[in-house]
Amino acid sequence: MKNQGIGMFGAAAVLVASGCAYSAPYRTSGPSLSDQGVEVGLTGIRCYVNRGADPLTDATDEDQAGLDVKLAINNNSDKVAEVSEGQIRLAEADLPMAQAAPPRRSKVIALLPGETMQVPLKFTPNGVADCHHRFALEFGDSVEVDGAPVPLNPIDFQVKL
Repeated sequence: MKNQGIGMFGAAAVLVASGCAYSAPYRTSGPSLSDQGVEVGLTGIRCYVNRGADPLTDATDEDQAGLDVKLAINNNSDKVAEVSEGQIRLAEADLPMAQAAPPRRSKVIALLPGETMQVPLKFTPNGVADCHHRFALEFGDSVEVDGAPVPLNPIDFQVKL
């Protein structure tokens, strides 16, 4: 009987650990490639919902989705590329009136010519209480090469549930 408890605990630990990992996007528009040679692709997604502490609450505004993404950024230009994480936005395609969300942290990353880097970002989408939505990563002026903004198309995606 003692060994059954340990086996069940071990199985539960494996399930919990696997539920927290990044997974591939269910659907994506693919990587975004600039004329300057900078490519940004979505390589992983983790979507979760933070529920309120009271399991019998009547308030629905306590539920808030969190979305973690992992980007692969490849600098195929012959100059240093700078990525300003704080200028990347997560838009929610099913709620066009919701303001696009910035990442929870913000730093500037420099990529040397030919360098590829994995960049994890954490978002709290505005007005989203679950993961059953279509999203878009909008880059705006977040990437620069030689001090000039690099235009990148948004990456549209859905989370696999």
